[in-house]
Amino acid sequence: MQEFLQDVVNSPLFGLLLFNVAIVWPFWRILRRAGLPTWWALLVLIPFGLVPVIGVLAHSRWPVLPERRTRAVKARRSV
Repeated sequence: MQEFLQDVVNSPLFGLLLFNVAIVWPFWRILRRAGLPTWWALLVLIPFGLVPVIGVLAHSRWPVLPERRTRAVKARRSV
């Protein structure tokens, strides 16, 4: 059993699995906090799948955030 675990830990696939978890987990949390579908985090595993995820995060309104209030424009003083 110990030899099997040693082979698994030394395998390149184990490193790839750890890397994928390290990439997907933060995106899963970010998407959940943004109020967007969390399964989009799995798109990160596809080559160039990160591009649309970041594009949606950057350019869409996050449903979780409250609406912004518009600031009252102050009258300018005339000299």
